[in-house]
Amino acid sequence: MTPPSPRGGLALIALFKLVKGMVLLLVGAALLRLVDPEIATFLAPAVELLHLHGHSRLVHSLLLKVSALSSHSVFLMAYASLLYSVFLLIEGCGLWLEASWAGYMAVISTSVFLPVEFYEVLRQISLMHVTIFLLNVAILGYLLAQLERRSLR
Repeated sequence: MTPPSPRGGLALIALFKLVKGMVLLLVGAALLRLVDPEIATFLAPAVELLHLHGHSRLVHSLLLKVSALSSHSVFLMAYASLLYSVFLLIEGCGLWLEASWAGYMAVISTSVFLPVEFYEVLRQISLMHVTIFLLNVAILGYLLAQLERRSLR
């Protein structure tokens, strides 16, 4: 028996959170791979499978920036990425399964970053910054409307 899938916008938000969680999981694993040879050996099959080599310009550019950091800083970034990815994956699964707690979790996690995103819009106005900010405001509005609708039932 497959779990029920959410309807409409909730499904899109859940998928967005799940994809973001998977990306951050890969980023965290890649950062750990850079600083710990044992982890690099452990992650080698996944790196091969996903073609995450340093051959692309984006990966090469990121490697140059990360290589300028201390090992301690890279470890902190890796663990923060891994921790946040677990949070996003739990949130995405909860939204997908329409768990009552997941809506509150999503409202809080979306709200937390709005001031930072607004600051980025003010600091450097760009289509990307404005789009990300407005998308998150729309997601927050949708989630709040869903919570309101549930509380009225």
